[in-house]
Amino acid sequence: MHKLIASLLLTLLLGCSQTTIQPPDVIDVKGVQVLNGPAIAEQLTTLYDLKLPNCNNSDAQPAFLCSGVTLRVTVKDPANKYKVWDPSPQSVKSGGVSFSYLRQDANFSRLAWGNGNGYMLYPIFGAPADKEDLDYRCIYPYDAWTWTRSDTAVCVAHPTYPVQSQLCHNAGVTSAEQWYVVWKIPGGTPNQRQCGFDISDDRNQLAGPAFYQSIRARALAAVTGVNEHNEVLIKTWTSRNPNTFPIMAFFFIAGGSNAGLADAQYNQKDFYNSTSPKMVVPIIRLTPATTVAGKATFTYITADQVVTP
Repeated sequence: MHKLIASLLLTLLLGCSQTTIQPPDVIDVKGVQVLNGPAIAEQLTTLYDLKLPNCNNSDAQPAFLCSGVTLRVTVKDPANKYKVWDPSPQSVKSGGVSFSYLRQDANFSRLAWGNGNGYMLYPIFGAPADKEDLDYRCIYPYDAWTWTRSDTAVCVAHPTYPVQSQLCHNAGVTSAEQWYVVWKIPGGTPNQRQCGFDISDDRNQLAGPAFYQSIRARALAAVTGVNEHNEVLIKTWTSRNPNTFPIMAFFFIAGGSNAGLADAQYNQKDFYNSTSPKMVVPIIRLTPATTVAGKATFTYITADQVVTP
């Protein structure tokens, strides 16, 4: 994201209005870095509420840099092969990791695979200075079933729909309305047929509008209300240093028996034991919206935490 950071610095120099999200303070407790749980919950709420078309009125700065919540569902310590905050072996092979993007104008109530827990990332323009920037590549307004597209590449066309499902601008799609025309073609599988909006850094002034059109496209389709998530592909990162990974919170879906809490607690403890110096990342209760126009909530509960310095 070096071009986007440079663009931000240029805007600062020109004195234009800024979208400023300050990361919550990290508290040092006996040499342990403790993220402020209540402040994290408040910041997540703020990010979720920011329905911005871009950041700092710049088309070169897509809205995910300063608004919304990027999250990934996880399975606890999968077969002891990798940590939940690291790329899976399949992601290493394909070169990309799947996330979802949650915002008040991009609501969903069901996570990928129906999972009930995972982690959330800092937005790049609201992360502590020591965190690495991840490389966002493309976004699909709805689950793209990417495992059926390719196991060696990401943001690529589905073999059944080689023209329609490629990156949107290559398929002649630059607006939500054009995307929706393809989505609603009768027959076939629209999730596989949909194109992905290219939001990579090297698109510069085209990245911001592409990302915002994906949000608009989701609202146009509204195929299953809030039941289906979108899909964001982030380039597989090579670092395995948990202290610099931009993880903002572990989370679980609140409600019923809170089935995802146990895994979230395991992940919080595993992350703490994997860091040096030790870090405590909070567990946040996510209560998704139940309607398209509804509102998700992010809550910090002391009793949910299993690591205390």
